[in-house]
Amino acid sequence: MIRSQVISFLIVLIFITQPFALSPNNSITRFEENNSNVDVRYSIEYTDNHTTVEIGPSSRKAILEMPGGHNTTYRLPLVVALHGFTNSGSFVSSYFDLIESVHKNGHLLLRPDGSYSATGQRYWNATDACCNIWGEDVDDVSWLTVLINEAITYHGADPEGIILVGHSNGGFMAHRMACERGDMIRAAISLAGATYSDFNDCQNTGYPNILQIHGTLDSVIQYDGGSLFGGNYPSAPQTVNFWANRSGCDTSLTLIDELDIISPSGQNDTIEYEYLNCNSGNRVSLWKIPDGGHLPAVSSASGDDFAETILNWGLTGYFPDSDGDGFRDDVDEFPHDPLENQDTDGDGVGDNSDAFPYDSNETLDSDGDGVGDNSDAFPNDSTETVDSDNDGVGDNSDSFPNDSTETVDSDNDGVGDNSDEFPNDSSEISDTDRDGIGDNSDLFPLNPNEYLDSDGDGVGDNSDMFPYNPLENMDSDGDGIGDNSDAFPYDSNETLDSDNDGVGDNSDMFPYNPGETIDSDNDGVGDNSDVFPLNPNEYLDSDNDGVGDNSDAFPYDSNETLDSDNDGVGDNSDAFPNDSNEVSDLDGDGVGDNLDMFPEDSNETIDFDNDGVGDNSDMFPNNPSEYLDSDGDGVGDNSDAFPYDSNETLDSDGDGVGDNSDFFPTDSERWVKSDTQNPLPIFYLLALISFLFLVSYYSPSSRSIEDDIDD
Repeated sequence: MIRSQVISFLIVLIFITQPFALSPNNSITRFEENNSNVDVRYSIEYTDNHTTVEIGPSSRKAILEMPGGHNTTYRLPLVVALHGFTNSGSFVSSYFDLIESVHKNGHLLLRPDGSYSATGQRYWNATDACCNIWGEDVDDVSWLTVLINEAITYHGADPEGIILVGHSNGGFMAHRMACERGDMIRAAISLAGATYSDFNDCQNTGYPNILQIHGTLDSVIQYDGGSLFGGNYPSAPQTVNFWANRSGCDTSLTLIDELDIISPSGQNDTIEYEYLNCNSGNRVSLWKIPDGGHLPAVSSASGDDFAETILNWGLTGYFPDSDGDGFRDDVDEFPHDPLENQDTDGDGVGDNSDAFPYDSNETLDSDGDGVGDNSDAFPNDSTETVDSDNDGVGDNSDSFPNDSTETVDSDNDGVGDNSDEFPNDSSEISDTDRDGIGDNSDLFPLNPNEYLDSDGDGVGDNSDMFPYNPLENMDSDGDGIGDNSDAFPYDSNETLDSDNDGVGDNSDMFPYNPGETIDSDNDGVGDNSDVFPLNPNEYLDSDNDGVGDNSDAFPYDSNETLDSDNDGVGDNSDAFPNDSNEVSDLDGDGVGDNLDMFPEDSNETIDFDNDGVGDNSDMFPNNPSEYLDSDGDGVGDNSDAFPYDSNETLDSDGDGVGDNSDFFPTDSERWVKSDTQNPLPIFYLLALISFLFLVSYYSPSSRSIEDDIDD
């Protein structure tokens, strides 16, 4: 018992350490992507801008990787990479160079991880030999089935292109899937794996392609078979033999070829065997790697690109639907045209586009007349198909379908238009004088210059200048009026003289007025009647002042023509011609009479205080009560009690003595102090005596007395 546990532990240890203990000849070599174009089988050029998504139930997810440019409408094969014991989906995908292959070969890549065992190693619950060491309840078949179905349903995986590629424990799992999901997968490819030792344990659910790849020196999963964890597994040859028997293939392997799939490249390292002629139509092959270990350095850089080689093998019999039209490329005659899939007549044009899908000589019917363009002499004319006389006119339109010189008889006279000099006149055919008029209608059939005499005057219409007037036939001046009716037969500018003034109506601006012929200024008044014949604005001068009535503000006054201020008084009579408020200045003081308060006094114009005295004469122009100051004392005479005495103005007591001289200005009885002789009365007395003397001296009576004395 202890011995078996030790052996089991050693085997597990080998599984764990194998990927990291590669010999120099078995090292994994990685290469940069070379951006090569996608396979011509597909209609999209995929790129290395991959998209990755997680799919699967929430309790257990897996990574699905898709090439850049993937359109789920155009389905791609799905490669499911199954890792070995203790490894991962990422590791085995890199190991098989499947990540680069995603865009290089155009497929989806599912990278699931197995479950963790009780001791922490990832594994697949594959066959009884490998590798559910602790007998745990894990249903990897159902989980992988869910993943595949989700990739098909939501991510454009092609259900007819499902390939499982597994290494070691993953190879065992690929075989189990082939047993239990044979109807779902196209191929199971196992490197260093095996099927059930008792093949009866392998359910028969279908016949996928089976490829077993195995190194003869594999010490973990032996080429010749062995046991693990108490379970046996068959040899590599026995594994493929089981599948060959089930598939009804030949009973023995056939050597097919040698391959170079292991790095370094340059020499063949793998022998390819196959069971041929399988009744189920599948393939069953063994690729034997002489001296190969458990983890051979398979490489895309080898002579035979490993990933591309196994996928091409696995997809045997697979045809994509490159254009996503629902027809796979093997039955789609137009695999890259989603609008076409069949070419019944084999003319290279799909039936959907071919107007004649059963006639290899025709594809188009441009005019829709039911006759193909190749047979239709008029492919763009639905009314024509045949041109019997090859004159370019279809028989349906050709009145003379067998005469290449004629096609139309427009007038239906039985003579083709090309031969008929009058193709549109059924009553004419010939024109002897070539004047364009048929002989039947030509009154002058031998005169090419004439054919009608409309007015019956014996002169043909072409020679008769008045073909519809029997009274006229000449127009010497070419003015359209016959000479017999033309008052000026030799003057093409004139025909009538309505007023008989000798001037034709066309030249006579007043054709009905014998007194007028010209209107030089075009004012509608003849020059003979127009006082201003060269001025279109004037024609009358009623007052004969040389200014036309239209311009004369006083057309009947020869002394006036202008009224600049529009006051009704002519400028010549208006003392203020530019002031509509004034016309006269009687006193000649430059101020109009209407504004001059003293219109007849040239010294006065204004009486501001309205006292009847002009401001120039009024010493008090702002005081209507005053206008004189005789004594110049600044007080008006009307207010000055002493208008001639500049020293006095008031006599408050009315005693005849001014207030300035009156010692008692408010007492009319006194004006001098009593205790002092007032010299004023003496002064007044002397003044009175002097005044009387002067009066008497200069009076006439005094002068007479003096004369008498002298005598």
